[in-house]
Amino acid sequence: MIVDKRIYNDACISKAVYFLSNEISIVRSFISDNEELLDIKCGKELKSHYEERLINVLNDYKLRGIIESETHDIKTILYAKAFIDDEELDMPEEDNV
Repeated sequence: MIVDKRIYNDACISKAVYFLSNEISIVRSFISDNEELLDIKCGKELKSHYEERLINVLNDYKLRGIIESETHDIKTILYAKAFIDDEELDMPEEDNV
């Protein structure tokens, strides 16, 4: 199966291959700067099943990457706010004398 690396980056491909590694063997070979061959090692009767499964997993990790990049700033703001609120709770209050 040939994968376009302009669509799926290396991290996405690596995660998908690792995710399926307990079920099948996948050999990665670079064809060009933009294409990679993912050779699924299994019986002929299961090849189409695992190609479909690999596409689904690639799409899943691609979507996770998109969501992560689009929500990264929001997460950073929420973490910062949580720590600011926590620091305010830890500060002793001044006594009004």
